[in-house]
Amino acid sequence: MVNQTHIKQLSKPQAIFYHLYPGIIIVLSFAVLTPILAAHDYPPQLGILASIILVAIPLFISHLNWAKKKENRQSFWQLNGYKNKLSNGKLVLYSLALVVFMFLVWGITQPLDKIISQKLLAWLPAWFTVQDFQNYSREIIVLTLVVNLLVNGFLAPFIEEFYFRGYLLPRMAAWGKWAFVLNALLFSLYHFWQPYVYLTLILSLLPMTWLVWKTRDLRLAILTHCLLNIIGALLSFGLIMK
Repeated sequence: MVNQTHIKQLSKPQAIFYHLYPGIIIVLSFAVLTPILAAHDYPPQLGILASIILVAIPLFISHLNWAKKKENRQSFWQLNGYKNKLSNGKLVLYSLALVVFMFLVWGITQPLDKIISQKLLAWLPAWFTVQDFQNYSREIIVLTLVVNLLVNGFLAPFIEEFYFRGYLLPRMAAWGKWAFVLNALLFSLYHFWQPYVYLTLILSLLPMTWLVWKTRDLRLAILTHCLLNIIGALLSFGLIMK
């Protein structure tokens, strides 16, 4: 593992709080914005995308800026505890293998995710769990899919991986060999606006988090997350617009 003697470590309560509080704020924003957008005939997906742009990204940047000042760092990049660099071949190979694994997990767990959504989360408003694009104009669907590609394909993965894997994970030495497990679990739980995919997230993220933890290369997390979301966004575009 990375030498953490020069990195200011977090207490266990701090680590848990820093993982979860952004998700609480994001889901509150989602709960406020989505009914407003739905009233104007926009799909719920735009609610979370708007929350990511207006709330999540500024929130993460603000926290990292605060951490930079607290740790007396000169730049955000100095907060990153995983600056090791795999060879380009290993970086691409590991990332592609993780993406394939994640899609397999998604395919296997999707039926159970639907059961969880229908049976355990039926009390939530329909817009919270409904993910289809029925009854929307072609223009609105295209807008949503393009914004999703840009936000979830590039912006969100970079800032999330920097925050959760580059900043938080190296500061979780208090958890010892279980640090990567807690990081994957807490990152999954942070997605309060997607409780119906918790199982998928946890199973998918454990191998990636472990590999990033062992290789100490943050680029692996960023590349994997970006590829996963870009491919998912393009597949959604193809399936919906065919």
